[in-house]
This record gives sequence, structure tokens and C-alpha cells, in this order.
Amino acid sequence: MSLRTTVPTLCVALTAVLAGCVVGADTGADEGAATDSDHVGDQRQSSLAAPGCTVRLTPTSLVASVAQAENPAANVADGSPATRWSGRGKGAYVTADLGATQRICGISLGWYNGGVDGRIYDYALSTSTDGREFSPLFAGKSLPSTSLQPVELQAVDARYVRLTVNGNTVNDYASVTELQISASAAPAGAFVHPGILVSKEQLDFVKAKIGSGQQPWSKEYQLARGSRHAKRNYVASPVPVVKCSTPGSKQKALDLGYEQAGCSEIVNDANAAYTQALLWHYSGDAQYAENARRILDAWARTLTAVLFDQPRFSDNNGQVYANGHFAAGWAGTNFLRAAEILRYTYSGWTAEDTALQENHFKTVYWGLVKDGWTGAGNRTSVMNETALGIAIFTNDREKYEYAVSQVEHSTKAMIYMPSDGRQPLYPIYQGQPRYTNDAKGQLAGIWTNPTRYIAGLEQETCRDLGHMQMGISSLANMAETLRIQGDARSAYSDDPVHHENRLREALELNADYVLQYLDNTGNRVGVEVTPTGWMPARNWPCSSFAKTAGGGSAVMGWEIGYNEFRNRRGISMPKTQELITRARAMSSASTRVGNHIGWEALTHAGAP
Repeated sequence: MSLRTTVPTLCVALTAVLAGCVVGADTGADEGAATDSDHVGDQRQSSLAAPGCTVRLTPTSLVASVAQAENPAANVADGSPATRWSGRGKGAYVTADLGATQRICGISLGWYNGGVDGRIYDYALSTSTDGREFSPLFAGKSLPSTSLQPVELQAVDARYVRLTVNGNTVNDYASVTELQISASAAPAGAFVHPGILVSKEQLDFVKAKIGSGQQPWSKEYQLARGSRHAKRNYVASPVPVVKCSTPGSKQKALDLGYEQAGCSEIVNDANAAYTQALLWHYSGDAQYAENARRILDAWARTLTAVLFDQPRFSDNNGQVYANGHFAAGWAGTNFLRAAEILRYTYSGWTAEDTALQENHFKTVYWGLVKDGWTGAGNRTSVMNETALGIAIFTNDREKYEYAVSQVEHSTKAMIYMPSDGRQPLYPIYQGQPRYTNDAKGQLAGIWTNPTRYIAGLEQETCRDLGHMQMGISSLANMAETLRIQGDARSAYSDDPVHHENRLREALELNADYVLQYLDNTGNRVGVEVTPTGWMPARNWPCSSFAKTAGGGSAVMGWEIGYNEFRNRRGISMPKTQELITRARAMSSASTRVGNHIGWEALTHAGAP
């Protein structure tokens, strides 16, 4: 494998086609800040890329073996030839994590001062699917130019691309202005299956860990097997129409003759379907698979609607069954996970099962969840999560793109970063911004009026930590699903402009608050904090604190985001790590599964 154009021995031979062939005054002693004399060539898409190699990939992370503080690794993927990554020492490298395995078909490189002072870089490219074992892809030398230089290569499947620089003809620095990676355009509808929250690779990884008795997987597996959702004689309790009022309006609804139906049943059965689908794969016991299939079948053949917008109370026009969005979100996302696992791993699953479930999700759930919720918060994120799952399960690219557009905005609107300005971004509903009357404090109101906005504050942090974590866990769930699908448009991706990550900041900030709560309760959840009026002492931006911190949800939902940032990307997450350690020490299944959060240590601890 080689560059189509070899490196010339005489710079003069290329003066007609390559700019910058002059000898500079740089002695090679250092690679400082760019100067006015630095030449920057035009950025162009690789002309050597294979036909159809049109998808520019944005790395979810860039990690360098060494880097100058003013020239970090992130600069090689910021789209600007005026910035660079620089690190001293032959063998210095930068590794781009694409978030998921891609069909890489084009790589282009930009070199700092390439040819300006005669310098030519000696470099190598290698790829990996797991981030541990790398295979050589290309080795050669750069052209004496600062223009973007395509590399001729054979397409390869990889998640990680590593550029190793063995110095240059002037000094021993690696100085790269751009590393552009391209992939083949995916054919419409080409989704990864199973690919809703868990992949086949991850399921097999955990199965092997359980088989060899390793922790924490073995303990988590036993907790799952012993839970009420894993009963071998589990029987579903479907209802034709789900009718769920909020706790605050439930009695009013009953007094007016509005019944409640299926509220706990649909959520419990969905958790049971997912639990038993996991146990099927980990144990190979088909009884679990059949139980999960029967639960799915029962609801798909019975449920016709989840009431939400109508009817309304006559006195205040409030929704009688306002918790319908929760029922649809919490249940839908778990039903989808279960159906996805069975469809692609269980031989007893039939084409009739697929048709039944696809129709059920499209007719009962899609219209209710596709736009999220007017009130934003964890309501919106779990509805987005269900919509994303429906699109993938039904292999509907149009629905997928619609759902991802919702996910992208809700992530930004639910977690504050200083780059947003003096206040958070407005949430949207059906494409329109909401809570925009700042004079009336509408936006601050849905954030429960924090005393200040700080990096990582989540929309419901000041409401309570349980609801906060329900929202963050859905954002992490969707990011993991998008990672499996090879889509970088998620909360995992760093902001290339501000060099920040909302989800990572939110996990660390809010984990610290939950730890302070557990310190006060002796690591118990769902109990009132003492003394009266206690609030977190460290960095608390709210005027009050919920007495029970919002219940058991506060300690669930941390594993998936932590696994991405700490285990896959090597980023320190000390507060999240400490919280996960405490949560894993808890021995009750009630701290592992609830609503849309379930068995995260079992599915994602250390998962590839």
C-alpha cells in the first residue's frame, strides 16, 4: 500500500503543483505557536477515496500519547488547518475513537509546515476494533505540502484509527493539522441488530464473564435471576387501554369516575420481558425466551391505546391521564429491548412475531412518543428513547432521522454548559421552542429555579436527584444505542468547538450530590435525609433539597455513561466511579431495575 504520488527527492520538481517549498529559519528545537509565516493549504476531500466514500466521521474522542498544552489532540479533528496537535518524540501517536465500528474507506492528513522548511514526516496508520490490538494499515512519508493529503488504502472495518509519527526531517515532533476519516455511505435501513442499548458483542462478552464466574457480572446475574421479574411462571397482565393519572390528580380522577388501568402492570411486564430476554441469552434456557415472547405477544394482541391528551378535566383543562407518556416511555423502551434481543438471537422467534410487534409499536406507541413531551425533563428523554428504539426495530430510516433530531436537541436542552450563555437552551416540542418568556421565568421554572447555572446541571437536579437521574440515564441509553448504530450524533460526542461533553459533566456533578446524600443516610436509598434542612455542602446550586432525594432511581442508571467515558475512553470519573462502587455493594434488586432503567452493571460493566 502506498501513496499514489511518491515523495520526491527534489522539491524543485513539484513547485508547479505544491506550494511552500522554501527553507525556513526553524531550527527544529521546538514546535511553538503558529506564526504569520506558517503556510496553511486548502482543505479538500480525499481524491483517492473509493466511490461512495462520502461520510465524514467525527471521532467521539481523540487521545494522544503526548501533546503540548497549546496544541492538544482535539485540534486534529476541528476542521481547521490553522490548529494542530503537536507532541515531541518519535513514536508519538494520536488515536481517534469513532464510537462504533465503521467501514473506513478514506483518510486524509494535514501536516504542520509540510514542505515549508523542507520537512517531510515519517508516519504509520493502524486500526483496531477493540482499542487494544491494532493492525497496520499504511506506512510511508508525507508529501512536502501543507495541503490536505489523501492516503490510498483498502477499505477496512474499524472503530479506532491510530496515527503514529516517527519524527520528520527537521525535528522529532509530531505536528498534524488535520486527520480526516471517511466511511462508506450506509445503505438505507442498514441498522445493526441487535442494536437497541445492547449489541450481540456485548451480550456475548457478559455471557463469557458469567460463565467464568467473574465479578461484578456473576453477582448481577444472580440478582436478576432472583428478582420478581425473572419468575419462570411469570404471567403478563395486559389491558386494552392504559389509563394513568399523575399521583397528584389520581384521586380527583377517581372521584369524577375516571378509572385507572394498567399503570403498574405495563411497566412491570415490560421490565419482566427485558429481564427474561437477557437471562435467555446469558443462560441459554429457552424458558426465559418463551416467557419474554409471551409477555410481548400478550400486550401486542391486547393493548390498543395509551390515553394521554384526552380526556381533560372540565375545571382546569388539565389532562386526566397525564402519566400516559410515562407508561408509553417506560414500557415501550423495555418492550423494544426485549423484542430486539429475541428477534435476533432466539430461533423460536417467528416472522409473525416480528410483524405483530412492528405493527404494535408503530400504531400504539409511535404517535405518542415521537415528539417528546411539552414539559421536557425526563419525560422527553424517555419518550425520545422509545421513539429511537421503534425506528431501529422497524428498520425505518425516516423515523430514525426524526428521532435523532429530537435526541440531539433534548440532550443540549437538558444539561447546562457555560457555552450556552447566561441560561440553558430552550426545549423544543414539535419543532418549536418552549418556555421562552424569560420575563415570567418560564425557563427557570422548569429547572426548579436554581440559584445559579453551573456546568453539568441537569434540568431536574433541583427538583430531586431521582428524576434528574431518570433523565440522564435515558440520555446515556440513547447515546449507547447510537454508538452501536455507528452514529456519532449523541451525548457521547464531545463538542469540537468548546471541547466539552455535557453528559460527562452531568454524571460527575450529580454523582457528587448523590454521594453526599448517601453519606447522610449511611448508603441507604429512599429514606429522608437528616438533619432537617440538610442540603449538599459541595457546589449545590439549588435553594432546597428533596427529603428522599427522589427515591431509588438516584442510584441507578450510572453504569452506561461511566463505561463509555472511563473504560472505553480512559477519562477519569472519580465521583461516578465511587457512586457505582456503592451502588454495586447494595444487595437488593430494587436498586437495579425500575421504570426504564434495568440491569446496567449486568449489561454494560466493562462492555466493549
